[in-house]
Amino acid sequence: MTALPPPPPGRLNPVRRRLTGILMEYLPVRPYPIDMTTWLPYGPAGLMGKVTGAFGIRGGFEGFLREEDGVVVALVPPAPRPTARALTAPFRLAAKARRYDPARWTEDRRFTGYLAAARDLAALDLGALPWEELIRVPRRALDLVAPVADLRIDYLPGTGLALLRLLVAVKLLRRGPLFPGLLAGAVTRTSETNRALERLAEVAVRTGALDADPKPAEFLAAFEEFLREYGHRETASPILVTPPTWADAPETVLGLVRMLAAHPAPAAGEPGDALDRLLGHPLLRAPGRRERMRRWVTAARAGIAFREDSHFFFTLPQPVLRRSLVELGRRLCAAGLLDRPEDVFHLRLEELEAIGGEAALTGPDGARLRELARARAAKREELAGIRLIDPAAVFPPAAVDGDALVTGAPASAGTATGPVKVIREPAEFGRLAAGDVLVCPYTNPSWTPLFQRAAAVVVDSGGTASHAAIVAREYGIPAVMGTGTGTSALEDGQVVTVNGDAGTVVPAA
Repeated sequence: MTALPPPPPGRLNPVRRRLTGILMEYLPVRPYPIDMTTWLPYGPAGLMGKVTGAFGIRGGFEGFLREEDGVVVALVPPAPRPTARALTAPFRLAAKARRYDPARWTEDRRFTGYLAAARDLAALDLGALPWEELIRVPRRALDLVAPVADLRIDYLPGTGLALLRLLVAVKLLRRGPLFPGLLAGAVTRTSETNRALERLAEVAVRTGALDADPKPAEFLAAFEEFLREYGHRETASPILVTPPTWADAPETVLGLVRMLAAHPAPAAGEPGDALDRLLGHPLLRAPGRRERMRRWVTAARAGIAFREDSHFFFTLPQPVLRRSLVELGRRLCAAGLLDRPEDVFHLRLEELEAIGGEAALTGPDGARLRELARARAAKREELAGIRLIDPAAVFPPAAVDGDALVTGAPASAGTATGPVKVIREPAEFGRLAAGDVLVCPYTNPSWTPLFQRAAAVVVDSGGTASHAAIVAREYGIPAVMGTGTGTSALEDGQVVTVNGDAGTVVPAA
């Protein structure tokens, strides 16, 4: 029986559209039952519910992923509701913005304690743990993340205030198109990761590692050092535990290195250009006003860095969480309950925790788990290729004059013309040629090398603070986010002009 796609959600108000767009960016693939009971409720998706609840907005995120027989079948747009507490939210936001400076968040004791605990957890020898200890590791990883969400709740108001203040200022000065470029100078862990990948590619070229077997010792040492620092980065989604991380799938990093070696990174755009143009405004000639504007730009960049870097660090427990689950799956395979370790993803964490021990796996409980895993695997196969939600329902095309093919949020300034190349998944990365316009449904850190080939980027989901927007600004290429229909409206080979200032994609003249 063929599964039917979920019905369109109807017209969404701006808040529901924005929240749904964020969830779409974080959920490029269908969650497994183990995702629904581990990282997803604690990571960014769960965090949004905590943030809105902290400021008087209730509901909306409960059940935003609809399940049937334990398998997610559709994404339901969240519908948060204001409460009386929301009336005092502006005062609480202002108080947090004054108290918590995003530029100093890594000095917070909660953060330094979190780093130490995450390192201790990562040092565990999972294979040597008895079942009774191993089954507790997933909760230990999740317990690390839950209180750390308070950091984001405390520091996000300062981030929002800094960005809003700068946006209002440039709008009043009639320099609104400069806003994305002003954010380009933010130094983030994402930009540091990109530089580290480029250095690794340089080592690979110098040592001839790409064609060598075995790899040269110098490259292997550099590769291991890279994975120690950046190996927890996700290959698909920051809120799903089931896709492997870079350390769990080192071939992903080797593929990125190979791409960078074949196409060295161009010189990054000059982040000072937009600021210099802004400071050239007649109303900013006075030294005091110029200095104040510099401070506002610096604060906005610190806010962008906080948003990106907090994500980078908060995923530190993700690899050990995934590895503990796979180790549990390996032992279930040995007991004959699963065909392969990764089949454990079809089970829920509480179902695994209910197992009394490895000796209990041969009884009726073991048989029940085996049937659950097989039934859910069949259900997922039935849903293969069916989207959780139609992007066009979340990012409806804006009404524009002229002949725009798609429109969206302007996220990185400039214009560029080139042939369209629609890339829907990492397996298609090799199809992108230098000078192509990259059109994709989402991005994550694994997509970074494509930005070094692309003339411009057009993304179905996301906004000005998304990963794609940050990387596009870093490399100085135009970007249009949240088009909703980019991957369906544009076709390979179609020559278009991307305007990152206006948020439009038009046929090339």
